[in-house]
Amino acid sequence: MNNFYMDASAVLNFYNITGKKHLFITGCKGSGKSTLLNNLCVLLNENFDFLRSYKTMKPEVVIKSNLIENAREYTIGTPLTTNPDSLSKGNNMKAVQEGFLKCAIPAIRSHIDNSNNRFFVIDELGYLESSCIQFQTSIFELLNSSHVLAVIRKQSTSFLDKIRSRKDVLLIDIDTIFNNLSCIIMASGMSKRFGHNKLTADFNGKTLIENAISESRFVNFKDRIVVTRHNDVAEICRHENIHFIKHDMPYRNDMIRIGVTHIINNSYSDGILFLPADQPLIKRTTLQLLCLLFVYHNNKICRLSFNGNAGSPCIFPSHYFNELLNLPEHKGGGFLIKKYPAQVIAVPAQDKYELYDIDTPDDIIRLSAISH
Repeated sequence: MNNFYMDASAVLNFYNITGKKHLFITGCKGSGKSTLLNNLCVLLNENFDFLRSYKTMKPEVVIKSNLIENAREYTIGTPLTTNPDSLSKGNNMKAVQEGFLKCAIPAIRSHIDNSNNRFFVIDELGYLESSCIQFQTSIFELLNSSHVLAVIRKQSTSFLDKIRSRKDVLLIDIDTIFNNLSCIIMASGMSKRFGHNKLTADFNGKTLIENAISESRFVNFKDRIVVTRHNDVAEICRHENIHFIKHDMPYRNDMIRIGVTHIINNSYSDGILFLPADQPLIKRTTLQLLCLLFVYHNNKICRLSFNGNAGSPCIFPSHYFNELLNLPEHKGGGFLIKKYPAQVIAVPAQDKYELYDIDTPDDIIRLSAISH
């Protein structure tokens, strides 16, 4: 089962790190755009003004704002047809100018002229909004004067395209943001200090390898693979329905070569995340932030860190794949990180324990207690 959804904390941290003025969320119908926007609003921890549009049971599209008296609803769209099957498909509404002139535009004007709130939230901007020139002018004035968090319809119109192309806009497409990222779960360690295969040891009701597989599902990777030398790990992978490669090669560079070769041969990827199977406290927020920043800086190596202490996981862009295939004996990705320090971006973890790995049975006890 894939439990992927966009984490609002990761998105908000990403937005703040990039320094962009505006954040726009797009995606197909039902992708969770409005849910993500609502979760972002909760995390803002400050007051904001808003403009919300939604379809009623009539059906009509109405709009309202906290800046309009009594938050009254105004109609901005009515059906082009009475056929219920057609109403759920495509551009099936015609614009009603009154809602823009009496609600949307005055709300934006009030925010610009009178509000002390830093953010203006819009859910959503779509094709109906593209029909009102006065509203479009107000939106661009708003973008020039305030900070906007908004859902934007996944459709090409002149109005929407102009917004998406602005340099001060950070656009996140929920459908495709991680489409060209792959993940290799490194599960070939010998567990010499542990006494037996640590990846099958229990950690709060799951084996470590099951925990790592769950972590890998925090991001909607294009390809996901476990590289292991262990029969018991391979059996768990079968049960978890995740692809694996079992090998008997001796060194870390061999494991990396095996995994990278699979990714290259099976799916084009802009980058590969190497996820250790023995770091059980990595959070969804952190892993998504790591991937978001990699996509934003798509020519850089991104690695997790906390207060200047760097660790794993790491993501390597595709132009390092050839070097990953030809690492010196015994060496791993750290060899390239030391070789190209100026190309490395440190991505902040939520806490130091996310970087901790398990080497001994005592580590299991200690980190299990921390996770509760």
